[in-house]
Parts: sequence; C-alpha cells; structure tokens
Amino acid sequence: MKFIHAADLHLDSPFLGLQYLPNTLLAQVSKSTFTAATKVFDKAIAEHVDFVLLAGDLFDRAEQSVAAQAYLFEQFNRLNDAKIPALISFGNHDYLADQHQTVAYPANVTVFGPEVGTQTLTLTSGETVAISGFSYPQRWVPDDQAVQFPTHAATDWHIGMLHGAVSTGSGDHYAPFTVDELLAKHYDYWALGHIHHRQSLNDQPPILYAGNTQGRAITETGTKGAYLVTSQNGHLVPEFFETSAINWETVTLSGGESLQTVSQQLVDWLTAHPADRTTLTAFTVQLAQPLTGEDAAQLQSGDWLALWQRTQQRTMRASQRYVIAVNTATQAAKMVAPQLDQHYWEQGASGVFTPENLQQLFGKLNQDQTLAAWFAQPETATEVEAAARRQLAELMGEEENHGA
Repeated sequence: MKFIHAADLHLDSPFLGLQYLPNTLLAQVSKSTFTAATKVFDKAIAEHVDFVLLAGDLFDRAEQSVAAQAYLFEQFNRLNDAKIPALISFGNHDYLADQHQTVAYPANVTVFGPEVGTQTLTLTSGETVAISGFSYPQRWVPDDQAVQFPTHAATDWHIGMLHGAVSTGSGDHYAPFTVDELLAKHYDYWALGHIHHRQSLNDQPPILYAGNTQGRAITETGTKGAYLVTSQNGHLVPEFFETSAINWETVTLSGGESLQTVSQQLVDWLTAHPADRTTLTAFTVQLAQPLTGEDAAQLQSGDWLALWQRTQQRTMRASQRYVIAVNTATQAAKMVAPQLDQHYWEQGASGVFTPENLQQLFGKLNQDQTLAAWFAQPETATEVEAAARRQLAELMGEEENHGA
C-alpha cells in the first residue's frame, strides 16, 4: 500500500505586509500555496499511490475564491484520470459551509461529514483499508472527537484523519485529543492536520502532523511538505517530501551603530549566504547602542527598508533572498555576579528550563497555529532561556541602581 498524507494547503492565503517587494516576486508569493499543493498532486500521480488524504484546511477561509475552487477541481480530476481516490476532511479554516455541501466533487473524492464516518477502500493489491474522519461543521469544535472514532475495523489497515490539537485540559477549541486516546483505537496510522509544523507524536503506529505545504508568514519557517507513506513488513513507514515554493527564515546579526552600517551588514550576509530557492528573510540586528532619533524614525516608518529593498534588488536576486523586515535591539549589559551566585543561577536554570516546564507554561497558546509552529522549532527553547536571562539581568541592574 502507498498513499500521501497532506494537510493545511491554505489555498488563497493573502500574504499581507509584503507590498514593498518587486511585483514579479509578489506574484510568485501569492501563487505559492497553489504551487506547493501542485507538488503534492504531482507526487501522487508519479508514485502511483493508492489514495490521497487531505487532513483539513485545504482553503484559507470558508469563503473560497472561484480560482481556488477551480484549481482544486482540476487537481481532483487529474487524480481521477489516474484512478486515485482522494479523501478530505475540512478543518477550522474551511469548515463545512453551504458551498461544500452542494459542490459536486469528482466521483473519486470522498468528503467526510460533521460526524465521524468511515470509508473502506479495496486496493488493486486486494488489501482493504478503512479510513475514518470528520469535517468541522463550524470554526470551533471544542468537544473531543477522538472518542467517536471506531476501533480498528476488520480490514488489513485502518487509518484515522484528525484535524485538531492535543488537549490542554480546558479552553480547547480545535477537536482536542490525547495521544493515549488515539493509540487505544489500534489504528495503523493517524494523519493529523492543524499544526503547521510537522511533528511526530508517536513512531509506531505513526501519529503525525504533516505541517502545512507552504509557509505563509515569518513565523512559519523551516521545511514544508507532506508524507509519502508505504507499507513495509506489516508497518506503515512515512517519508517526508518537500513542497515549498518559497521559504521563510529569521536571522540575527550583531554589531552596527547606524543604518549605514546595518545596510552593509545585510549586504555582506546576503552575499555570504545564498539560498537554493526564493527565501523571505527577516533580520534582527543586535546593536551596542540604540539608533539615533532620525535613524530610528526611518526604520520604524518602513521608509528605510523600502528604499533599501529598491537599491539592493540585484544583491537579493543573486542570493535568492529577499529582506522583508529589519528590526534592531540593544544588547543588554552583561550582568556581573559573584562566581557563587552564578553557580546557583546555572544550577537553578537547568531545573527550570526543561521541555516539560516550557510546555506547561505555553499551555493554551498552543491552540494558535502560528504560535504552535514557533514553539515547536528546536531553537525556541534556547531563545526563551536567553530572553529570561536578559530580563533578569535588566531587573538586577535596576535593583542595583535603586539601591545606590
């Protein structure tokens, strides 16, 4: 058996705040969700998969454009011509509105309804696979839907499709579930959607977020794509493949005293770090001293960045990186503490900044997709600890000054 698990295509994403980029690049960005989704359908046809699973948020909003609907029809027809079924569960962005209930998708497409249902396929190999899922009837689904999924059917394989988030215990809006609940169903694979950063909640059976197929903002950095899943020795083995048309990246630089020196830093970095595809890059420059009033005003208004983008287009095109934001921060003065105090600080920090404590602190914020994607990035824990250290240093400095 072979199938594709994709989610969160978000066709028609608006990509706000990029008006200063060249028109040709803006056109590329606006089409990027379609370009990325096409790679999913191309892969399905090239690999001759048995079926395609799309686990929610195919569209960015409930009111889809004619262009987005026409595009999806075209892709479903391509799958139909290749005799590949597609199974859809709509999510919190494209929940079951009237247009979904009245649209007649091609015969190879199954749309799950608001109640958990199961579709059984018989593959050309003779294997049988049951696929269970549901679509959001409205934007929020606060109730646990995992309890409605049946246990493993009398089929060779059983797969669950679930667009939702791990339960935080209260205030959940997106079909909350626990990993233990999913494991109790004894399925062979769980195709998850909603979180835009790909991640594994369990290895065998795989319980996976595919992430979105195209990053849509600077908070959605990292490789984006979908999974090609094959059966091997009685297990389902996922293999990630990339689909992004454009990438997003954040960079931190140190030094610089004025916008003139910042400009040179950007040019030097872009020259030294070319990308293999279009990459929208946001910079934070750590300064020893704050910018002067005039420089700070130009940076804050956006005028300086707009002018810089126009004058440095050749440099950006050569590196395939386009600067979309430049922020500055003043480096905090290093706190000087007695060696004994520093020892106890390090000892305390090792017990405070643990993954478990950070997850508990993050809590319900995990329900926001962009925040969840940021929190899941490996470097986030380091950034949080560094920010806490800087804040402590500032507080210690204030107390010393007050005491003086």
